[in-house]
Amino acid sequence: MSMAYNKDYWFDFLKDNEIQEKDAHELLNMDIYSLMSLGDSLASLEVGDKVSYAVSYNINYSNFCTASCPICAYYVPYKIKKYNPEKGFELSVEDVHKEAMKAKELNVTEIHIVGGFNPDLNLEYYEDIFKEVKKVLPDITLKTFTIPEIDFIARTTGNSIPEVIDRFRKAGMDAHTGGGAEIFNEEVRKQITTPEKISGEKWLEDAKLIHSLGVKGNSTMTYGTVENYDDIINHMVRLRDNQLEQPGFLSFIPLKFSIENTPLYKMGKVRMPASGDKDIRVYALARAILGKAIRNVSVYWVALGKELAQVALMSGGSDLVGTAFSEKVFGATNRHTSGSVEELNHLIEEIGKVPALRDTFYNIKEYY
Repeated sequence: MSMAYNKDYWFDFLKDNEIQEKDAHELLNMDIYSLMSLGDSLASLEVGDKVSYAVSYNINYSNFCTASCPICAYYVPYKIKKYNPEKGFELSVEDVHKEAMKAKELNVTEIHIVGGFNPDLNLEYYEDIFKEVKKVLPDITLKTFTIPEIDFIARTTGNSIPEVIDRFRKAGMDAHTGGGAEIFNEEVRKQITTPEKISGEKWLEDAKLIHSLGVKGNSTMTYGTVENYDDIINHMVRLRDNQLEQPGFLSFIPLKFSIENTPLYKMGKVRMPASGDKDIRVYALARAILGKAIRNVSVYWVALGKELAQVALMSGGSDLVGTAFSEKVFGATNRHTSGSVEELNHLIEEIGKVPALRDTFYNIKEYY
């Protein structure tokens, strides 16, 4: 049998070695069941049989956005704000207080804050909403902003990224979300984002800088648009190499593109969501490529759905991200869903894994 098809060969190799980009394509020659088994075996090697998650609550501060990316159904074009402000929203500090009170009732461990590229909001606004959340929930972990958001805020407020991070940390920021990576291939990126969003190269540079300043966060990849496996493998390898150069990524979260209501779908560039076969291959590839550099491969069940999320957890995934209470970005694509602790535990136990509550930094707080 060719080594390219042999699961045991790859498992023995990947236990101790980093796979190179040119060789990673060989993994795709394996049949889907062997690849799935390889991903699951590598996950068990790195993190055991547990599947972790955080009890998280999402606060989206605004949906006015100058970027208007074709993959997003959430944004309202910023230019509309002047003429038709009721089309979008901006949360006041009082609004954020109310959201934090809802989160408090749910006993969440993490608040996740993201929004649009809104140039009308200044640094003081963000500092005020961070402080308000910490006033209501002093022990909460505050995970805020995608890397492009941080870059945008720095540019539009006339500050450097180190200055912005310093002020945000003092106001309560504990981690970044890792979003906005999309796909690093610039030809693909041109079709799914706009010039307002930073390049893939700049995303990686900003990540290293933010990590060097002591703020860790996740890493992401959007798949299921117009990319191919070359782009997917290249994206994962570049994330791994970035992590080896400047550690700071807590996990890797593949984000399956949700097509409904998005401009990319309306333009006819994407007609169907990625197949289950592709989902499995993405998670197995992630586990094989990221290895020991990024041990946590997270399944965003909001994007996949709970049944496919279980399959992903048997293909290399080892985490369910969080309960995602009050999630609105994927909700804009008609994926209206949330998961209680009990539901997520049941989902994990059904596939023979052990549920584990964690904090934002992947420290286990409790096994169920």
